[in-house]
Amino acid sequence: MAIIKNGVNGTVSGKAGPVVFVSTKTGNYVRSLPRVKKREPTPGQLLSRKRFKIVRSHISQLKPIINMGYKAYSYPKRAYDVAMSYNLNEALIREEDGFVIDWRKFMIAKGSPNPINSYTMDFDKENQELQVTWEYDAYLEEKFNTRYYDSFLILYNAMDNGGGNQLVMNDKKSSLMSGKQNVEIPKHRKEVTYEVYIFFIESYGGGNTDSLHLGTITI
Repeated sequence: MAIIKNGVNGTVSGKAGPVVFVSTKTGNYVRSLPRVKKREPTPGQLLSRKRFKIVRSHISQLKPIINMGYKAYSYPKRAYDVAMSYNLNEALIREEDGFVIDWRKFMIAKGSPNPINSYTMDFDKENQELQVTWEYDAYLEEKFNTRYYDSFLILYNAMDNGGGNQLVMNDKKSSLMSGKQNVEIPKHRKEVTYEVYIFFIESYGGGNTDSLHLGTITI
């Protein structure tokens, strides 16, 4: 809205229709408002938005884990930003109508190489408990001094279909050298599929290993 100062013969300031009145020390001016052009996004832009949206949705859900698993690797950048960048570049599979996540390449933690070289997963239905046992590469363990790192076993309900907790993780921590880790899984109203990951982190902060995708489990 334009405003007239000092009566009908005064100066005008503000917007009136397609123009704006401007008062300066050197005089009064009338300027045209810039035209706002609404262009439809190109196919390439739409595809880029899909890529970003799918990765962001999972990184956001996993944010508490991402903040731990990328803390040292991302410094001085934000863990969230580095996790987004890494997984956008490494963890997407192109399909005809968009993208899907390659969970084997999706990383919830980045650091030194994960030393696990073989593992088993066993689910005890009666006690609702998943146990993971593993063997590890002694050379990598010694090189990065990860023997006493705490294990984080993460179950992620990527579909989030309302049937169970979206994130489940172990309360009691074992060490890498112990070779095993259990996690209790709450009972569900319906069948749920979890993506299972494990990584190891130094007890008092500092270093951690890459995450390793162990597979999926349907409960």
